[in-house]
Amino acid sequence: MNLRQTCLLLSLFLLASAVFAANPPKPNASDIAASLLSINIDGMQDLPITGLKMVKSGGKTVFMSSNGRFAFYGGKLMDVWTQQEIKDLADIDNIANRIDLSKMKLNVDDLGPVSVGQGKESVLIFIDPRCPYCSKVMKDLQALQDKYTFKLVMVPILGPESQNIVVQLACQLGSADANTKDTVRDRLLKQDYAGLPTERPTPCNKEPLQKAIVTAKLFGLPGVPFLIAPDGRTHSGAPDVLADWLADKPTAVSAATAPEPTKAEKKP
Repeated sequence: MNLRQTCLLLSLFLLASAVFAANPPKPNASDIAASLLSINIDGMQDLPITGLKMVKSGGKTVFMSSNGRFAFYGGKLMDVWTQQEIKDLADIDNIANRIDLSKMKLNVDDLGPVSVGQGKESVLIFIDPRCPYCSKVMKDLQALQDKYTFKLVMVPILGPESQNIVVQLACQLGSADANTKDTVRDRLLKQDYAGLPTERPTPCNKEPLQKAIVTAKLFGLPGVPFLIAPDGRTHSGAPDVLADWLADKPTAVSAATAPEPTKAEKKP
Protein backbone atom coordinates (compact mmCIF):
# COMPACT_ATOMS: atom_id res chain seq x y z
CA MET A 1 0.00 0.00 0.00
CA ASN A 2 1.42 3.37 -0.99
CA LEU A 3 1.15 6.64 0.94
CA ARG A 4 -1.71 7.91 -1.21
CA GLN A 5 -3.79 4.78 -0.54
CA THR A 6 -3.00 4.97 3.17
CA CYS A 7 -4.09 8.60 3.33
CA LEU A 8 -7.32 7.73 1.52
CA LEU A 9 -8.11 4.98 4.03
CA LEU A 10 -7.29 7.26 6.94
CA SER A 11 -9.53 9.99 5.57
CA LEU A 12 -12.40 7.51 5.17
CA PHE A 13 -11.81 6.40 8.76
CA LEU A 14 -11.98 9.98 9.99
CA LEU A 15 -15.20 10.62 8.08
CA ALA A 16 -16.79 7.41 9.36
CA SER A 17 -15.82 8.27 12.93
CA ALA A 18 -17.48 11.65 12.58
CA VAL A 19 -20.68 10.18 11.15
CA PHE A 20 -21.15 7.62 13.92
CA ALA A 21 -20.20 9.87 16.84
CA ALA A 22 -22.95 11.30 19.05
CA ASN A 23 -23.89 14.78 17.83
CA PRO A 24 -21.25 14.59 15.11
CA PRO A 25 -19.69 17.84 13.99
CA LYS A 26 -19.70 18.28 10.24
CA PRO A 27 -16.11 17.71 9.07
CA ASN A 28 -14.66 20.10 6.59
CA ALA A 29 -11.78 19.67 4.19
CA SER A 30 -9.33 21.74 6.22
CA ASP A 31 -9.99 19.67 9.38
CA ILE A 32 -9.38 16.40 7.50
CA ALA A 33 -6.21 17.74 5.91
CA ALA A 34 -4.91 18.90 9.28
CA SER A 35 -5.62 15.49 10.81
CA LEU A 36 -3.81 13.69 7.99
CA LEU A 37 -0.77 15.90 8.34
CA SER A 38 -0.57 15.07 12.06
CA ILE A 39 -0.31 11.28 11.45
CA ASN A 40 3.16 9.77 11.52
CA ILE A 41 3.64 6.58 9.47
CA ASP A 42 6.71 4.76 10.77
CA GLY A 43 6.73 2.11 8.05
CA MET A 44 4.73 -0.46 6.11
CA GLN A 45 5.39 -4.02 4.94
CA ASP A 46 3.37 -6.28 2.64
CA LEU A 47 2.52 -9.64 4.17
CA PRO A 48 3.03 -12.72 1.94
CA ILE A 49 -0.66 -13.63 2.23
CA THR A 50 -2.53 -14.35 -1.00
CA GLY A 51 -5.91 -15.00 0.59
CA LEU A 52 -7.64 -14.89 3.94
CA LYS A 53 -10.17 -17.33 5.32
CA MET A 54 -12.41 -16.99 8.36
CA VAL A 55 -12.45 -20.22 10.36
CA LYS A 56 -15.06 -20.92 13.05
CA SER A 57 -14.33 -23.62 15.61
CA GLY A 58 -16.79 -23.84 18.48
CA GLY A 59 -16.93 -20.38 19.96
CA LYS A 60 -13.61 -19.29 18.50
CA THR A 61 -12.95 -17.40 15.27
CA VAL A 62 -9.60 -17.52 13.51
CA PHE A 63 -8.56 -15.65 10.38
CA MET A 64 -6.11 -17.77 8.40
CA SER A 65 -4.16 -17.46 5.15
CA SER A 66 -5.13 -19.79 2.31
CA ASN A 67 -2.08 -22.02 2.75
CA GLY A 68 -2.64 -22.25 6.51
CA ARG A 69 0.61 -20.52 7.38
CA PHE A 70 -0.57 -17.27 8.98
CA ALA A 71 -3.33 -17.02 11.56
CA PHE A 72 -4.75 -14.06 13.46
CA TYR A 73 -6.35 -14.98 16.78
CA GLY A 74 -6.36 -13.75 20.33
CA GLY A 75 -5.06 -10.40 19.15
CA LYS A 76 -1.89 -12.02 17.75
CA LEU A 77 -0.60 -12.67 14.24
CA MET A 78 1.14 -16.04 14.26
CA ASP A 79 3.31 -17.93 11.81
CA VAL A 80 1.68 -21.32 12.32
CA TRP A 81 4.50 -23.20 10.56
CA THR A 82 7.15 -21.99 13.00
CA GLN A 83 4.92 -21.06 15.98
CA GLN A 84 6.39 -17.54 16.05
CA GLU A 85 4.47 -14.35 16.70
CA ILE A 86 4.80 -11.53 14.18
CA LYS A 87 4.85 -8.30 16.16
CA ASP A 88 6.93 -5.82 14.21
CA LEU A 89 7.76 -4.80 10.65
CA ALA A 90 11.16 -6.46 10.90
CA ASP A 91 9.43 -9.77 11.63
CA ILE A 92 8.03 -9.80 8.08
CA ASP A 93 11.53 -10.18 6.63
CA ASN A 94 12.95 -12.25 9.48
CA ILE A 95 10.02 -14.65 9.85
CA ALA A 96 7.19 -14.31 7.33
CA ASN A 97 9.33 -14.00 4.19
CA ARG A 98 11.39 -17.07 5.08
CA ILE A 99 10.70 -20.78 5.19
CA ASP A 100 12.47 -22.27 8.20
CA LEU A 101 12.52 -25.96 7.39
CA SER A 102 14.02 -26.91 10.75
CA LYS A 103 11.19 -25.33 12.73
CA MET A 104 8.63 -26.90 10.39
CA LYS A 105 10.20 -30.29 11.15
CA LEU A 106 10.04 -31.10 7.43
CA ASN A 107 12.28 -33.97 6.40
CA VAL A 108 13.38 -33.01 2.90
CA ASP A 109 14.51 -36.58 2.21
CA ASP A 110 10.84 -37.61 2.34
CA LEU A 111 10.32 -35.61 -0.88
CA GLY A 112 12.57 -37.89 -2.94
CA PRO A 113 15.31 -35.34 -3.69
CA VAL A 114 18.38 -35.76 -5.83
CA SER A 115 21.38 -34.82 -3.68
CA VAL A 116 24.35 -32.94 -5.12
CA GLY A 117 27.36 -31.97 -3.01
CA GLN A 118 28.59 -32.80 0.46
CA GLY A 119 28.70 -29.44 2.25
CA LYS A 120 27.41 -28.87 5.77
CA GLU A 121 24.74 -26.38 4.76
CA SER A 122 21.67 -27.65 2.93
CA VAL A 123 19.87 -25.85 0.10
CA LEU A 124 16.45 -26.99 -1.12
CA ILE A 125 15.65 -26.33 -4.79
CA PHE A 126 12.38 -27.18 -6.56
CA ILE A 127 12.93 -27.78 -10.28
CA ASP A 128 11.26 -29.05 -13.42
CA PRO A 129 13.56 -31.35 -15.45
CA ARG A 130 12.94 -29.37 -18.68
CA CYS A 131 13.19 -25.85 -17.23
CA PRO A 132 16.07 -23.81 -18.79
CA TYR A 133 16.37 -21.54 -15.73
CA CYS A 134 16.68 -24.66 -13.58
CA SER A 135 19.50 -25.73 -15.88
CA LYS A 136 21.38 -22.51 -15.04
CA VAL A 137 21.02 -23.13 -11.31
CA MET A 138 22.14 -26.75 -11.66
CA LYS A 139 25.18 -25.63 -13.62
CA ASP A 140 26.08 -22.94 -11.07
CA LEU A 141 25.71 -25.17 -8.03
CA GLN A 142 28.32 -27.66 -9.22
CA ALA A 143 31.12 -25.28 -8.21
CA LEU A 144 29.70 -25.03 -4.68
CA GLN A 145 29.46 -28.70 -3.75
CA ASP A 146 32.14 -28.52 -1.05
CA LYS A 147 30.23 -25.88 0.91
CA TYR A 148 26.63 -26.92 0.34
CA THR A 149 24.51 -30.00 -0.14
CA PHE A 150 21.84 -29.25 -2.73
CA LYS A 151 18.57 -31.14 -2.52
CA LEU A 152 16.88 -31.03 -5.93
CA VAL A 153 13.17 -31.81 -5.70
CA MET A 154 11.42 -32.48 -9.00
CA VAL A 155 7.93 -31.12 -9.66
CA PRO A 156 6.34 -31.51 -13.13
CA ILE A 157 4.88 -28.14 -14.13
CA LEU A 158 5.74 -27.94 -17.84
CA GLY A 159 3.25 -30.40 -19.25
CA PRO A 160 2.98 -34.13 -20.07
CA GLU A 161 6.62 -34.55 -21.16
CA SER A 162 7.84 -33.20 -17.83
CA GLN A 163 5.36 -35.42 -16.01
CA ASN A 164 6.72 -38.53 -17.72
CA ILE A 165 10.35 -37.58 -17.02
CA VAL A 166 9.63 -36.86 -13.35
CA VAL A 167 7.74 -40.12 -12.84
CA GLN A 168 10.45 -42.18 -14.58
CA LEU A 169 13.30 -40.58 -12.62
CA ALA A 170 11.39 -40.62 -9.31
CA CYS A 171 10.70 -44.33 -9.69
CA GLN A 172 14.38 -45.01 -10.46
CA LEU A 173 15.38 -43.03 -7.36
CA GLY A 174 13.41 -45.55 -5.31
CA SER A 175 15.93 -48.19 -6.28
CA ALA A 176 18.44 -49.29 -3.67
CA ASP A 177 21.14 -49.43 -6.34
CA ALA A 178 23.63 -46.58 -5.88
CA ASN A 179 24.60 -46.67 -9.57
CA THR A 180 20.99 -46.09 -10.58
CA LYS A 181 20.77 -43.03 -8.32
CA ASP A 182 24.01 -41.69 -9.78
CA THR A 183 22.56 -42.12 -13.27
CA VAL A 184 19.45 -40.17 -12.29
CA ARG A 185 21.57 -37.35 -10.87
CA ASP A 186 23.70 -37.20 -14.02
CA ARG A 187 20.64 -37.14 -16.27
CA LEU A 188 19.11 -34.33 -14.27
CA LEU A 189 22.24 -32.17 -14.14
CA LYS A 190 22.80 -32.56 -17.88
CA GLN A 191 19.07 -32.52 -18.72
CA ASP A 192 19.67 -35.64 -20.77
CA TYR A 193 16.51 -37.75 -20.86
CA ALA A 194 17.10 -39.67 -24.08
CA GLY A 195 15.94 -43.27 -23.97
CA LEU A 196 13.59 -42.92 -21.01
CA PRO A 197 10.53 -45.17 -21.43
CA THR A 198 7.10 -43.61 -21.82
CA GLU A 199 5.15 -46.39 -20.09
CA ARG A 200 4.41 -45.89 -16.40
CA PRO A 201 6.84 -48.08 -14.45
CA THR A 202 5.43 -50.70 -12.11
CA PRO A 203 5.97 -51.31 -9.32
CA CYS A 204 6.93 -47.83 -8.17
CA ASN A 205 6.75 -46.02 -4.85
CA LYS A 206 5.21 -42.67 -5.82
CA GLU A 207 4.75 -41.46 -2.24
CA PRO A 208 7.86 -39.20 -2.23
CA LEU A 209 6.75 -37.58 -5.50
CA GLN A 210 3.25 -37.04 -4.13
CA LYS A 211 4.70 -35.43 -1.01
CA ALA A 212 6.91 -33.20 -3.15
CA ILE A 213 3.93 -31.94 -5.16
CA VAL A 214 1.87 -31.30 -2.02
CA THR A 215 4.78 -29.44 -0.39
CA ALA A 216 5.27 -27.30 -3.50
CA LYS A 217 1.60 -26.31 -3.39
CA LEU A 218 1.82 -25.64 0.34
CA PHE A 219 4.76 -23.29 -0.22
CA GLY A 220 2.80 -21.53 -2.97
CA LEU A 221 5.57 -21.81 -5.55
CA PRO A 222 5.26 -18.98 -8.09
CA GLY A 223 7.38 -21.02 -10.49
CA VAL A 224 10.65 -22.94 -10.81
CA PRO A 225 13.41 -22.90 -9.90
CA PHE A 226 12.42 -22.06 -6.35
CA LEU A 227 15.27 -21.96 -3.84
CA ILE A 228 15.31 -22.07 -0.05
CA ALA A 229 18.65 -21.04 1.48
CA PRO A 230 20.03 -22.54 4.72
CA ASP A 231 18.80 -19.45 6.62
CA GLY A 232 15.27 -19.77 5.20
CA ARG A 233 15.47 -17.02 2.56
CA THR A 234 13.61 -17.88 -0.63
CA HIS A 235 14.19 -16.98 -4.26
CA SER A 236 11.97 -17.59 -7.28
CA GLY A 237 14.04 -17.84 -10.46
CA ALA A 238 17.75 -18.32 -11.08
CA PRO A 239 19.94 -15.89 -9.11
CA ASP A 240 22.41 -13.95 -11.24
CA VAL A 241 25.22 -15.26 -9.04
CA LEU A 242 24.14 -18.27 -6.99
CA ALA A 243 27.10 -18.09 -4.59
CA ASP A 244 26.38 -14.43 -3.82
CA TRP A 245 22.69 -15.07 -3.16
CA LEU A 246 23.45 -17.99 -0.85
CA ALA A 247 25.92 -15.78 1.03
CA ASP A 248 23.24 -13.06 1.22
CA LYS A 249 25.39 -10.47 -0.50
CA PRO A 250 23.54 -7.24 -1.43
CA THR A 251 24.55 -7.57 -5.08
CA ALA A 252 22.41 -10.69 -5.37
CA VAL A 253 19.19 -8.81 -4.55
CA SER A 254 18.76 -7.70 -8.17
CA ALA A 255 18.72 -11.27 -9.52
CA ALA A 256 16.18 -11.13 -12.33
CA THR A 257 16.29 -14.41 -14.22
CA ALA A 258 12.63 -15.28 -14.54
CA PRO A 259 11.26 -18.54 -13.17
CA GLU A 260 9.16 -20.89 -15.24
CA PRO A 261 5.50 -20.24 -14.34
CA THR A 262 3.55 -22.87 -12.49
CA LYS A 263 0.98 -24.87 -14.41
CA ALA A 264 -1.81 -22.71 -12.97
CA GLU A 265 -0.14 -19.58 -14.40
CA LYS A 266 0.52 -20.95 -17.89
CA LYS A 267 -1.98 -19.90 -20.51
CA PRO A 268 -3.85 -22.68 -22.29
